Amino acid sequence: NLNDLSAADYEREVLLNEPLLERLGGGTDWHWYRFPYLAEGEDAAKRAEIRSFLAQHGYRIAAVTMSFSDWQWTAPYARCAGARDARAVAELERMYLEAAAADADYTRMVAVRLYGHDIPHVVLLHVGAMTAHMMPRLLNLYRTLGFRFVSLGEAEADPSYAEDVDPRLAPRNQFFAGRAVDKGISLAAAPDYSVRLGAICPGSGPAAPSP
Repeated sequence: NLNDLSAADYEREVLLNEPLLERLGGGTDWHWYRFPYLAEGEDAAKRAEIRSFLAQHGYRIAAVTMSFSDWQWTAPYARCAGARDARAVAELERMYLEAAAADADYTRMVAVRLYGHDIPHVVLLHVGAMTAHMMPRLLNLYRTLGFRFVSLGEAEADPSYAEDVDPRLAPRNQFFAGRAVDKGISLAAAPDYSVRLGAICPGSGPAAPSP
């Protein structure tokens, strides 16, 4: 989280990752950078410093438009699976797909409010047991909603991302709905599942972080 590190330490971590990325992604377009936690720094000076660093190292910013906070299902799924509560797991599965569908509808609505039409979207998902468990059904859901899957580069070649991808430009709100609010567009609150997820299969264990 850039908000918790100095710019120098953050830049050092980015560079430490590059040999691995080069080894795994050599020959592919891997110089895309999504800010962890969508955090770009707590002040203008740090934001400018990091964006200049990313530009110097050939990165483009990977903007996100769609996210239903799938990470929130990780801890409840672990609790319910550990308790062998099949009924609760089934309810988590239902809520997961419901949340994904609601988020897709909400994000499309925001796009229309911002641009007058829908756009290619970039969905943020996290590595976790619940998302791995649900991935085939989640992909099928997106297809039934009319989505097809393209590369990040193809999606963010759309003009709606023109202000996002170039780190030499001033940053704008990383949160898609937040951009609409910044432009004075009034939006209803997005669906929130946190209370229901916290209440299912109550037990010990910390909530999963949102990277």
